[in-house]
Amino acid sequence: MSGDRRLVALAIGLALAGPIPLAGQEDFRAADADRPILVEDAIPLKLREWELEVGSRGILGEGERGLLAIIELKAGLFRNGQVGIEAEAGLEHPGEGGPSRGGLETLGAHLFYHLRRETGGLPALAVRADVGTPGVGALGREDWGARVKTIATRSFDRLRLHGNAGYGVASDGDGGDFWLAGLAFDYPIGLFSRAILGDVYVEIPADEGRTRVWAELGTRMQVGNWSVLDLGLATRLDRWEAGEANVELVIGLSRVFGIPALVEVPRYPNPAIR
Repeated sequence: MSGDRRLVALAIGLALAGPIPLAGQEDFRAADADRPILVEDAIPLKLREWELEVGSRGILGEGERGLLAIIELKAGLFRNGQVGIEAEAGLEHPGEGGPSRGGLETLGAHLFYHLRRETGGLPALAVRADVGTPGVGALGREDWGARVKTIATRSFDRLRLHGNAGYGVASDGDGGDFWLAGLAFDYPIGLFSRAILGDVYVEIPADEGRTRVWAELGTRMQVGNWSVLDLGLATRLDRWEAGEANVELVIGLSRVFGIPALVEVPRYPNPAIR
């Protein structure tokens, strides 16, 4: 066999053996909050990595329509952790000829810390704390709010399971305090840099009120070395039980990048010419 034929045979063999992992192309496996499901995984951004996320959640309910838009900037500013800031704005049309309402729902910030990696039979663990400001307009929050939760991720071959549990603090005008819990999965699809995700997420009022239950299914797909597109469908199961048909459409884009001035690059040695 000639040298050229050997190279062709080697290339075909590598292609059939499976995909070659490339830097920046594993982001489709991340389970980020609301991209496209509410439950997230216990893995933070890498050290000195930055990520910009934009997305929307369209709400198509019986007799009403709504849209929530989110933009978030996250950064791995320290080892095993990340910080982030976000803005949420909404628009709501109640139907039956009523006036539309809109506004800036809240400005938020979060701190995420990875407690331990997954080892043996024990899952990866993390904690996350969020705070949100009062908003502006008819859909804005009335007061400050906060939330803290623990996050666990456990792998079973290619399948990963994620559990979230925590507590949210809110004024009575914003719905009151609540307990939260969620269970999710993600699974990569073949050789296409794509994963499917699904979850069930619950918010239980600390006092009186109806328990809110979401069921969600979506996908994340790599659309470039540094970009991920997410698409999802969701529904409020408690509203179906009350006779209110509803569905939520989720779409978003995440872009990972770095800031050269914040990355320590060792100086290249200047060898002497002999």
